[in-house]
Amino acid sequence: MLVATSFDLWQKDAFFSAAEEVQQSADIMESTFRRYMKAKTDGSVPRHLEELERELQMSLDTAKWQLEEFEMAVSVSYKTHGNDITISRHRDFVSAMKAQISVVETALKQQFDSEGKKPFQRVNLDKEECDDLALFLSG
Repeated sequence: MLVATSFDLWQKDAFFSAAEEVQQSADIMESTFRRYMKAKTDGSVPRHLEELERELQMSLDTAKWQLEEFEMAVSVSYKTHGNDITISRHRDFVSAMKAQISVVETALKQQFDSEGKKPFQRVNLDKEECDDLALFLSG
């Protein structure tokens, strides 16, 4: 019964849908990483691997960006209405997502190091570019 109550609280959380988006992005990133590693072990053609690498970089950056945005949004919300249970739930979620991203990022870095490749360079957007991207993504 405690699990159902905890999930019920999450469903009522103002950031529930945002958390679902972050989770979905992290799952896509993880799935893409698995496909990439499978393609490498199967000896896929280099062009296919390059496409998967680009897809992996995009999904990794998306997951990290969404998590950062989620973390900033929830921390701002605490100033007006935050309680210990909500703050703890959000922190646990952020921690779990960071761990999921870190596992993929670390494994990918090790893979690239073993091949003598440079790791992905994350795209750094300024505030205006972030706002424009957020506006575009929200439709």
